[in-house]
Amino acid sequence: MSNESGESEHLFNIIKERYGERLSDDELAEVKKGVEKIVEAAEKLREIRLENGDEPFFVFKPYRGDE
Repeated sequence: MSNESGESEHLFNIIKERYGERLSDDELAEVKKGVEKIVEAAEKLREIRLENGDEPFFVFKPYRGDE
């Protein structure tokens, strides 16, 4: 079991414990897919290394009056 798989399983079990009585099997399956996608995205974000001086990316759009 990979770390990502273990993390998603752990988070899914927490959700299932708290809300499992209210959700059908199909709904639980959808929740599990969603948790897996979130954990996968979080893992990709963790791979990005930032330096202390890295600024957030933003698009500068100067004010040109009411458009």
